[in-house]
Amino acid sequence: MNFGQLTQQITLTHGALQGYAVKAINIGLTLRNWLIGCFIMEYEQRGEDRAAYGEYLLEKISSSLAQRKLKNVSAAELSRFRQFYIIYPQFIGIVSQTSLDIPEQILGTVSQEFVFTPKKTDIDPEKLLSSLSFSHFSELIKIANPLKRSFYEIECINGTWGVRELRRQRRY
Repeated sequence: MNFGQLTQQITLTHGALQGYAVKAINIGLTLRNWLIGCFIMEYEQRGEDRAAYGEYLLEKISSSLAQRKLKNVSAAELSRFRQFYIIYPQFIGIVSQTSLDIPEQILGTVSQEFVFTPKKTDIDPEKLLSSLSFSHFSELIKIANPLKRSFYEIECINGTWGVRELRRQRRY
């Protein structure tokens, strides 16, 4: 191996593994957002003091999390996370897999009674998660029609659309 080949191998290795790291971070953040939505829904449905918060719940959560130095947890983002959880319930299977090393105390708060029944239009959740970023999901949850949403999921995956392309295609 000469010097040029050495630096080429290092460059290729760096590029490939950096891509894996970016994908892993994206999957982790997407699942984090889904879990936050889940926790909020669980709290709203079973929370003892929910009446005290009423319509200001998301603002209070956001304020409390900001004091704990968490980023991207505005009330609008929390609302988006909740909607993400509602529209993509199929991620429960991915979240409950032990290969993700999610601490048991976190998984224990996700409803154990939840059973997801896939529909004919549902895409494999792992394929969705590995192919789309949370920014994609933020656009997709705006589509009320599940069949139309599924169409755009498939197109995003097959066409390797970025978020800008998804937005552009939705306008037509």
